[in-house]
Amino acid sequence: MNPKVAARQARLLQMLERKEEIRIGRERDCPLPLAQLLKLTEDHPDVLRVYRHGLTAEVFHLKVEGHHWCLKRRRADSLVANVDGQTAFLTELERRREIESLRELHPTILSHVVCTCFGSARAGVLVSPWLRGEPVKTLNRRNLAQMLAVQAELARWGWFDWDPSPGNLLDDGQQISVFDFGYMWPFDPRHEFNSNGLADPEFHVPERLETRTLSGLWLDERDPLPLFRHWRTLCLAWAAGELQYLHREGASPAVLARVQALQERWLAALGSDEALAANWWRDMYRSHRLDIDDDLSGKSCGPLTLRRLDWLEEAVRDHYPSLAGSLSDEEAGLGQQGLLARLAALREPIRAYLLPRPVSMA
Repeated sequence: MNPKVAARQARLLQMLERKEEIRIGRERDCPLPLAQLLKLTEDHPDVLRVYRHGLTAEVFHLKVEGHHWCLKRRRADSLVANVDGQTAFLTELERRREIESLRELHPTILSHVVCTCFGSARAGVLVSPWLRGEPVKTLNRRNLAQMLAVQAELARWGWFDWDPSPGNLLDDGQQISVFDFGYMWPFDPRHEFNSNGLADPEFHVPERLETRTLSGLWLDERDPLPLFRHWRTLCLAWAAGELQYLHREGASPAVLARVQALQERWLAALGSDEALAANWWRDMYRSHRLDIDDDLSGKSCGPLTLRRLDWLEEAVRDHYPSLAGSLSDEEAGLGQQGLLARLAALREPIRAYLLPRPVSMA
């Protein structure tokens, strides 16, 4: 395992075992007394709705004295069965505390990232103003640009979000807002490519959005390539902006070279319809494969996991030559039939780890 990841996980597990406190804000800023927040149920008069789809926490939509609030309450046991899932609530509290501290110095930054009024690790609660909007369900030019912009801003300030999934990106029809930080860790963008350092070059801001959100939503699109072309144009602009910023900040040659390589790859993809289609097959294969691996690691699969597997099998059957460059050395060595057999073998463990469908109480 990456030493940086191992050290982070060990530290958070120790904090969890010792029941160490992470505290944000003041109890008196909560809409209701803390003791009452800990015992709220869906039949309380101030509860408008309870969202139980979160894997590490439940969300209560409150309306108290005319003001709307979000109460995020940690699950007793995370539904993600790995270390990062077990420690996700602590991670979120750490990020929210850091963000609020930075906002005291720079009040206008991260305007589309949720604010935190109160949080406590020991109590297992987070309280914030209610954000209007719904999880991202469809893609368009506006929300693609906004998703990339807010994730890029977080990365510029030194936070790499590994899980910009639809449920963590709220869209009110005009603006995307970031709601969750359970899989977001700090890094130095001048000398590291992501929060794993330089060890994992395949993970970057556009890739995380593609893997966690875009690839899943594009499963429902009959002709995704026109919007994918726009997305690649946005990515190219992101890379150009990053190179300017990183040069100005004195970034390391290794980081600069990786962003430059992305820029060249995307510029080539936009050179023709054929190149764009090839880039689509390669990067969507990568995204679906990575997301399935993540679900299996956390034993937290769902219907989307199976749909991703269906897509991978179809891609290998019908578009195998287009996948060159996305396959690992091991996968390439299997050949087409061997890779299909490996993918087919994933169906049983995915079904074994299917989570029950969550209930949302209106």
